Amino acid sequence: MFPFGDFNFPGAGGNWQEIMTRWWSPNITVNFAGNAAIEREVNEDVASYGSQIGWLNDIVMTLAAAAPGEIDANPDAARSLAKLKDAQKKIAAIKARRQANALDRAREALHQLGQANMDAYRSLVRSLDPDHPPGAA
Repeated sequence: MFPFGDFNFPGAGGNWQEIMTRWWSPNITVNFAGNAAIEREVNEDVASYGSQIGWLNDIVMTLAAAAPGEIDANPDAARSLAKLKDAQKKIAAIKARRQANALDRAREALHQLGQANMDAYRSLVRSLDPDHPPGAA
């Protein structure tokens, strides 16, 4: 609820945003239509919106490659395809950067664990060895 009572921005129409924060695992859910509970369950249990859009992008790129004449004949389609290709490059760069950051954070977490509790660190490292599964002597 808006702190000053009911207030709608001009042109907002039926669009709304649901912001849901979980105490230990905060997230933001944006829902513009449909049932929020269904969308949340699909997003959590089936595939994220990003995954779903990625699949659709793969299909579009494949179809566009199979019919380049059709794309070239339609200036709007050609502009949209160029934007899609540009977006895919930017997304790939973000994923690569985030993956590198995740590795750095994991290394730092392991280092801190080793400093705080060497037995826990050794146990964790051993659990990653396929020849010594967790609980094995």
